[in-house]
Amino acid sequence: MSMSRWSQASWESFLSQIFRPEQAFIFPHKIFRWNFKGIYEDCFFPVPCQHLLGGENILGKSIQEALPREAGRTLQHAFRRTLVTQSPRDLQLIFSKRQETRVAVVRLFPFQSGVMGFITDHFMDGRPVIMLSPKDPSLAFLQDVARV
Repeated sequence: MSMSRWSQASWESFLSQIFRPEQAFIFPHKIFRWNFKGIYEDCFFPVPCQHLLGGENILGKSIQEALPREAGRTLQHAFRRTLVTQSPRDLQLIFSKRQETRVAVVRLFPFQSGVMGFITDHFMDGRPVIMLSPKDPSLAFLQDVARV
């Protein structure tokens, strides 16, 4: 996996290959790339959102450094299993901050020599943290791609 960050255009091109506008309801709020050691190498926030852990400030840190203890252990274990088996894995992490609890649904995929994670957040009662529609301006890059 490259140590360099992808440009916004690279991220948008990559995402437009795997998502369509009508899939806005499953579109990730945050995307991370980790190298084979579990170090955050890149991130992309396709939809403007609040990041509980500091957003781009976690780049260069390990999973264990960036996350609270239990969440870090859970993600690290799933990360290792994804690398070893080279198969996708889903998990949920729970974060409490400012008197609200959020659940991060994390979908891990082996990618090059590391792992890519797509994260979608919702509140404990199931309400989405971010409501997206296919016409959301943040997702305009998905509509610009001609589909075959």
